[in-house]
Amino acid sequence: MTQGMRVVLVEDETIIAEYLRNVIEGNGHHVKVLLASDLDFEKFLTEHKPDLVFLDIHLNSAQSGINLAKFCQQLSVPFVYLTSYSDAKTIGDALEYDPLAYMLKPFTEEEVHKTLEIAKIKIAQNSHSKFLSLKDGYDTVRVRHSEIRWLKADNIYTVIATNNKRYLQRAPLSEMMELLPENLFCRVHRSYIVNMERIDRVGSDHLEVAGEHIPLSRSKKVELLERLNMG
Repeated sequence: MTQGMRVVLVEDETIIAEYLRNVIEGNGHHVKVLLASDLDFEKFLTEHKPDLVFLDIHLNSAQSGINLAKFCQQLSVPFVYLTSYSDAKTIGDALEYDPLAYMLKPFTEEEVHKTLEIAKIKIAQNSHSKFLSLKDGYDTVRVRHSEIRWLKADNIYTVIATNNKRYLQRAPLSEMMELLPENLFCRVHRSYIVNMERIDRVGSDHLEVAGEHIPLSRSKKVELLERLNMG
């Protein structure tokens, strides 16, 4: 990360936001401050793909930092919580979406430095394993696993649906499955693989993924429900 990380701050307190910005930029990173948390945060993450997000848990907004953390987890964007509260309930709720760190206000410059170093190490360790390389015309693109909704067999091809686009790959579905992490993806039908983190609803013979119906075979339903802890 010699060019610096792309960091987003979601913080309503201007003084804290500017303090963090100065410290982070002083470490050679690029910072975007979001004071208004009512924006479409999922869309923002998808379009801008930051390397790291700092989230204030208690925002002057209809959504809390914990609500926004859900989108970070879905899109595999590492994030750090910022909060003035250290009670057991706040910490318990905050840990649900697997934060990189938890910084209690008021934090020191040294704490920010340490958090940034931890983030750089973890991002470097994980970056090679969180992407799928796909052909897009004459180009090759890297797509985050978290952006993939489902894959569908189409004869000798596979259609891959992401948040923003669909890609057609000249490879059978079984071959594509070998390139994906088993803990995140599941073959739910002879013609479909789904990202389990993107499943909204499980029906009797289908799934709902981002508003789309995906067929679910009877033989795969029990396995899927167990993996989703819904069995």
